[in-house]
Amino acid sequence: MRALETCLYADDLSAAEAFYGGVLGLELHSKVPGRHLFYRLEGSMLLIFDPAKSDQPGDVPSHAGKPGGHVCLAIPRSETDAWEQKLRAAGLDVTRYAWKDRGESLYFHDPAGNVLELAPASIWGL
Repeated sequence: MRALETCLYADDLSAAEAFYGGVLGLELHSKVPGRHLFYRLEGSMLLIFDPAKSDQPGDVPSHAGKPGGHVCLAIPRSETDAWEQKLRAAGLDVTRYAWKDRGESLYFHDPAGNVLELAPASIWGL
């Protein structure tokens, strides 16, 4: 089994779209203005919902939540330094954490306050 979707919440979808598309370079799959953004990843989807709008009744159950989630996106181990430089150049406060000999994670926040992590799959022995 693997994760097919990961969901985070953002009160300002315009800021989220600028961040996820512009800073991280993710491919926007689809969006409903004011409600959600869907990004295509490698083999899965990242969903960003406005918590107030996604709590409304619809065809699927409510996706109510609030900012403060966490997601780790996999990057090749060899790209850690380049990603750190790119994130810092975008004005982000980045914390680098070493997992002994398994690789290093980069931790930072999106505009909504969600904690994001970029790390190689080797931190989990994958």
